Amino acid sequence: MAAAYPVVFLYGQNVEQAVAPYEWLVPLAVSLAAAAISMGIFRLATGDWQRSALITTVLVALFFTYGLAWEWLGKMLLGQWVLIIAWVLLAVTAAASVWRMPEKARQFTVGLNAVGTLLLLVNVVLIGAFFLNVRVIASSGMSGVTASGQGIRPAKRPDVYWIILEEYGSASVLQDYFDFDNTPFLSALRQRGFYIADDATANYLKTAHSVDSSRNMEYLNGPKLEAQAKSPSDWGPMYHGLKAPFEVQTFLNSLGYRFIYSGAYWPPMATHPAAEINYVYDNATSEFIDVLEQATLLRALEGLGTAAPYDWRLNRWNWTNWQLEAINRASELAGPKFVHVQIALDHEPYVFHADGSFVSEVDEKSRPHEVDYIDQLKFTNTQMLAWVDKVLNVPADQRPIIIMQADEGPWPPGYRSNEIGFDWTKATVDDLKEKFGILSAFYVPSKTPQQAGLYASITPVNQFRALFGSYFDLELPMLPDRNYIWPNQKDIYNLIDVTAKVQGP
Repeated sequence: MAAAYPVVFLYGQNVEQAVAPYEWLVPLAVSLAAAAISMGIFRLATGDWQRSALITTVLVALFFTYGLAWEWLGKMLLGQWVLIIAWVLLAVTAAASVWRMPEKARQFTVGLNAVGTLLLLVNVVLIGAFFLNVRVIASSGMSGVTASGQGIRPAKRPDVYWIILEEYGSASVLQDYFDFDNTPFLSALRQRGFYIADDATANYLKTAHSVDSSRNMEYLNGPKLEAQAKSPSDWGPMYHGLKAPFEVQTFLNSLGYRFIYSGAYWPPMATHPAAEINYVYDNATSEFIDVLEQATLLRALEGLGTAAPYDWRLNRWNWTNWQLEAINRASELAGPKFVHVQIALDHEPYVFHADGSFVSEVDEKSRPHEVDYIDQLKFTNTQMLAWVDKVLNVPADQRPIIIMQADEGPWPPGYRSNEIGFDWTKATVDDLKEKFGILSAFYVPSKTPQQAGLYASITPVNQFRALFGSYFDLELPMLPDRNYIWPNQKDIYNLIDVTAKVQGP
């Protein structure tokens, strides 16, 4: 029960996050197997099951709490080795104490079994209640907007690249809240023919809402989604929508485009079932397993840097490097193609220095958040310019449409410190401007920005409406550019319009 509890507890706390079965069943099986082996070894050594169970319980508890202790005490210690020595001494002392009291072992195990049963039961009931609350979820996130227009299949169909750089703020956000002038990067894009929508904002606070809306060129129907959810905080309908066919993809498919996808490490967007090719980093685990690992003794391996056999931060660094290479490989595929990429730059954890080298946890925490964010953003800029130069190094009539943008802006300080409970209805204007201001850059071959339907304050919900109209004669009306919040992440379908605060008069 001690070995099962940490995994079951973490799953119970995240049951609304659409965690795949393998993500928690695999670590549960490994934990139970390790506990069984430990009990067997100490049964041979002590001669009874009670003492072997108590010693194993101590070892399990120390294993699963090391990372938490490091979070609390790390800044006061000289290094991981101090805590490791302390943990070894605790393990030896506890095991020796249990070894010397066989007569009390049964009393302890009876009490611990009662506590373990209660703790597991609470979480099993929580998980069971969620799954027993059955709701019908729509089979597709599509709004049907493209069905109302005919569109044409032009003789020349430019490739379409949609590169989403998570949490990449607009020029004004970077200047006002990070004291960073991003003009050199934006000027370099403009020199290559890009149009920068300087006043662009995200439509929603978080990736799931933002991307689902952008993909379908329509605002989300909050009440309809909540009716499908098991609770106001159930992300299931949103995550289901992220796996469903969507308007942009189906329309381009109808014109003969191939759908190529590369997603970030976040499971709901790691792959897309409708893609002809999914670029997936096969050495990754999952976000659930990474979070679980952070609480355990495996956290001690992080001190080895790039030589560590497993480190969730290094895993993110490797994934992102691999994904950047995957974008280059995708650009070499025959077209016409629609390449949709969701890349965790400039999302936490900040694992890249400006030169691309790995940032350890100690390094990240030793610097202000703003410095970590900008350092990784500088790396992003270098990589994106290198990729742009590659895909534009073709004759002018073969150049692609490129959308390079963020799905949401950086996180304000209050939101970073309390993501779940942050009350967006009490957010300041500065909070909203920082969260909604995003990079939004477009390369539109053979057209001016005006001919492509672009303008300075365009939001993601309208970008494909504009581009499909200008390139494929798909007549779709432009929607008002709106910005929506929710009260907090326990009420994610209560969408509140804050456009006036974000965009001003």
